[in-house]
Amino acid sequence: MKVVLVSEVFPPRAGGAGWSSRALALGLRAFGHDVRVLTTSPGPADMDGVPVQRLVVAGRKRFAAPRAFAEALALEAGAVVHAQHSLSALGALDSSAARHVAVTVRDHWPVCFWSTRLSRGTLCPGCGIGPMLRCAPGHVGAPAPIAWGAIPYMRWDLGAKRAALGRAGATLAVSEAIAGELRAAGIPRVEVVPNIVDAVETRMLAEPEPSVELPERFLLFVGKLEENKGARLLVPAVAAAGTGLPLVILGEGSLAHEVKFEAASRQVPLVMRGWAHRDDVLRALGRATVLVFPSLWPEPLSRVLLEALALGVPVAAMATGGTREILSDHDSGLLVSDVAGLADAVGRLVRDEPLRRRIVEGARARAEAFSPEALVPRYEAVYKRLQP
Repeated sequence: MKVVLVSEVFPPRAGGAGWSSRALALGLRAFGHDVRVLTTSPGPADMDGVPVQRLVVAGRKRFAAPRAFAEALALEAGAVVHAQHSLSALGALDSSAARHVAVTVRDHWPVCFWSTRLSRGTLCPGCGIGPMLRCAPGHVGAPAPIAWGAIPYMRWDLGAKRAALGRAGATLAVSEAIAGELRAAGIPRVEVVPNIVDAVETRMLAEPEPSVELPERFLLFVGKLEENKGARLLVPAVAAAGTGLPLVILGEGSLAHEVKFEAASRQVPLVMRGWAHRDDVLRALGRATVLVFPSLWPEPLSRVLLEALALGVPVAAMATGGTREILSDHDSGLLVSDVAGLADAVGRLVRDEPLRRRIVEGARARAEAFSPEALVPRYEAVYKRLQP
């Protein structure tokens, strides 16, 4: 089968969405499909044997990228098109062939202009003029009522995204949590197909020594130091756990200085390495005593957690969104609902060796549900329905 994966984010410079797209491409190729990638992300023309066409766009990416995708896809014939993110979806669905397009929704972009569902640090109950009046000043960088001038554009943008998804042959949510949001927003033809993680490759990449120096035993946080990722909760939870282990942070963000100040004031040993290459992230992850996951937003389906499963890393996580679909409490991780619970979970995983062993074994077993062998046939079933 001929499949074209389109995405504005793709390795080597990418976050979880890009690496999940790569995992799908490699899985499809291993199953014998003719797969290639179309992206606006810079990089080589070949990624691990998968051909990658890198489009160069000029102008504002929000408008230029969809046009570039639409023009490039107009030359395709006989292929199923699978869009991996919002801008690629808008481009792929801007044609009469939209019924042959599948779109994967990896976060909240069809239901929240900011894609976080957070407003001023708390969960937004739903998007509309009222919530937008509250959230716009915090995001736009201007006080009300000046920030409210962005609301007409925000409403138009969400409407355009939902209308585009209405034309898709299939909308694939990465979790039931995301699927529920899409259905509530009136998006048709929604089904759940999770992201793939190849445990064999993940373990192989994690085996060598990392290029960054790490403590012998440590707690680990991987991701953006932002409100939605629970960055304000991180140090308080680690301090309250009282393990004495250093906290290693791989990531950056607007709350980095606040995290440093909090760690110093609470006397939490802190090692901040900034953004790291994916191989180093996996090598740090595989050596971590505990992965601390304080995320506040409704997590769609965290790639960090999927890779933690593959590596058998004990995880203490806030039970938000799709996280409950990855981890089973006390089996493949510990799920909590607040900072006190997170601190307790971190302490237990550090001190309780039988619990750690049970979690490690359960995590590795759970990873099989997200393997290429388990998930590629589900993608194939979708593509067969959409074949031109």
